[in-house]
Amino acid sequence: MRFPVIGLSAFVIAFAATHFAVLNALPGYIMDKARTRFAGAGLPPHTWQMGPRVTPQTQTIVRPSPDLAYGVCLLDLTDGPVTLKVPTWPEYGSLSVFDANTDNVYAGSLDARLPDAPGVLTIIVALPDQEVAPMDGVTVVRVEQPEALALIRRLAPSQGLYDAAAALMPASSCGPG
Repeated sequence: MRFPVIGLSAFVIAFAATHFAVLNALPGYIMDKARTRFAGAGLPPHTWQMGPRVTPQTQTIVRPSPDLAYGVCLLDLTDGPVTLKVPTWPEYGSLSVFDANTDNVYAGSLDARLPDAPGVLTIIVALPDQEVAPMDGVTVVRVEQPEALALIRRLAPSQGLYDAAAALMPASSCGPG
């Protein structure tokens, strides 16, 4: 009776250790793959880039919405904080920041219909030890590792709205400072 209990206990401990090891390693692996894929597609750090309008032929991520226009920027905080400035949108829109573990550490609205919509949403992404001077209307987002990713989503169910969303990209900035 003693050997089955020891065997079962060893199995449960090994299973639990493996389970927690995978749960801790998988998010970083996923974000590293995403960053590598974006960089391989020619996206340098601190540059907003719009993806093509989502169609069955252009789907590169799992189930993107064909009604949204997406913009992405790779963040590298190695040399200091990064400032994101993104114009609001007359419909639904959001700005999200994902840390190196794929955690959504910031989600802000770009909906210009809201009464307190700023016109341009400004946030600063920084590491915990990086100093950031407080500024009115600017949110500071802290991440634990220097690699992060910012994502813009704007409701654009038609080609005309997609083109209007793409026209806002030059007014968006993602860079040191």
